Amino acid sequence: MTVAAGWHSDPTGSHELRYWDGITWSEHVSDGGVAAVSPVPAGGPPLPPPAPTPPPPPPAASTGVKSGGSSWMNKMKAAAQQAADQGKTMVDQAKGQASEKAASRRAQYENDPNTLWMGEGGNSAARKTGMGTTFYRLTKDRLWIESGMLGSKSENVPLWAVKDVDVRQSMFQSGGEVGDVVLILEDASLSNNNAGMFNVGNFAGSQVPGAGSGQVVIDNIEGPHQLRDLLMPLISDARQAKVMERNSQYIHYASPPAAPPAPAAPAAPAVPEPDITDQLRKLAALRDDGILTDEEFAAQKAKLLG
Repeated sequence: MTVAAGWHSDPTGSHELRYWDGITWSEHVSDGGVAAVSPVPAGGPPLPPPAPTPPPPPPAASTGVKSGGSSWMNKMKAAAQQAADQGKTMVDQAKGQASEKAASRRAQYENDPNTLWMGEGGNSAARKTGMGTTFYRLTKDRLWIESGMLGSKSENVPLWAVKDVDVRQSMFQSGGEVGDVVLILEDASLSNNNAGMFNVGNFAGSQVPGAGSGQVVIDNIEGPHQLRDLLMPLISDARQAKVMERNSQYIHYASPPAAPPAPAAPAAPAVPEPDITDQLRKLAALRDDGILTDEEFAAQKAKLLG
């Protein structure tokens, strides 16, 4: 019985499949779908079984290309696929680690008594997976913003620099309780000059036009109207405290410095005590010159010695 040409289990046991050309076994073999060449051992094996294994494509007719070329291409494809799989695994691991760190940090914020509100930006699917593009945290005097998925950038906005708050909802947001809360800054130049003040264009996920206009957008968050109501009294208190601080600094710098005390007048030099011996000599000279009598000399001497 003649068996048609095709791929069959390698009767030598050296490979998975070997090609039967209809007359005899060929040197073409296949392992895991990768074709190769392996000579038939001496004393050829018997005919293949009547039910052949479903074969891969038969070897191409010889065109002057070495038979190992197909094997080389398959190995390259396998290596590329392996590299792609490894890259995807590494990205998934990095995402998982970033998500765990973010969850740990946000659990810490939830237990912080200074935290008044927390929110996640991005679309609803991103929020469900914990991989939203932007995370917001509100304290009594600042709005903290963390952006990035695999990396994280932390920024903050002092509430004293906010002069107004708007809520904006697009056509797609108006159907649900989702929207953008826009903080309008006191001065657009503050976004470039003051630490902690940033433009709307600096935040990931911001879609409001007018970057550089001195606005900060809390993007695509749930409960935007409730957040606005929470922000308004905090902003008012922060601005009043800032005004008092500025007034205090102005009074401090505007007041003239106190005049230094006048220097004390120098003490008068002490009068030296008279020398009695010298005085007596002078009196004796006056007596000897006849200017003083003996009685006058005696009286003056007694006075000096008295």
